[in-house]
Amino acid sequence: MDFESTVPGMTNAQTRRTVLRGIALGGLSAAVGACASGTSTAQEHLTTPTTPDGALQRLLEGNKRLLANQTLHPQTLDDIRKHATGQAPYAQVFGCADSRVPVEAVFDEDFGDVFVTRTAGNVLSDPTIGTIEYGVLALQTPLIMVLGHQNCGAVKAAVDALKDPAKLPTGPLGALVSALLPAARRAKEHSGDIYAAALEAHVRSVVTTLQGTPSLAGPIAAGTLRVVGASYDLSTGKVSLY
Repeated sequence: MDFESTVPGMTNAQTRRTVLRGIALGGLSAAVGACASGTSTAQEHLTTPTTPDGALQRLLEGNKRLLANQTLHPQTLDDIRKHATGQAPYAQVFGCADSRVPVEAVFDEDFGDVFVTRTAGNVLSDPTIGTIEYGVLALQTPLIMVLGHQNCGAVKAAVDALKDPAKLPTGPLGALVSALLPAARRAKEHSGDIYAAALEAHVRSVVTTLQGTPSLAGPIAAGTLRVVGASYDLSTGKVSLY
């Protein structure tokens, strides 16, 4: 570039500064544009799945973004307003009530993306199953993920109560822990981490129960619904399928 060809009324030095400033501002504008374009492109890739496999893939990809610290959903007030008139979740997750397992954050999703049901220890009851049925029959979610987590207090209480029945709580809490005792028994002879084994046994049992629920069996047989089990690691943030 010829800096000696000056603009009328400007010195060579002034011309040089003007040109360099234009180059700098143009580069900044291009960089911002590229960044915005990249975000837009990433958002556009989050198409709404309509199949069980597609829904599962999107959930797992969201968890990968969390692990890579590349989340896309800041969950703003504008996002709340966009979903105020209705919902169309692409999947549902039956999780534990533990405060350290916020489902939307675990899968880097936004308001309205995932239909979530949570109870302590992923313990099923008729109203809970009814909630999950609603997600399938009314909202047409093609995937149900039963998401347990490592170091679950309810699972630990069941394993400890199996070792020492005096530790079984009374009242409604005792009923909740008792619902996990079958899984604890199945894990009793496990040579490794009995708590992890009990968690897996319980999640698999919940998956089996949901698969056998009459209202869900038809869509499962038709291939329009899938029920999967998974575990969330509190220390790493990673979701692993069983």
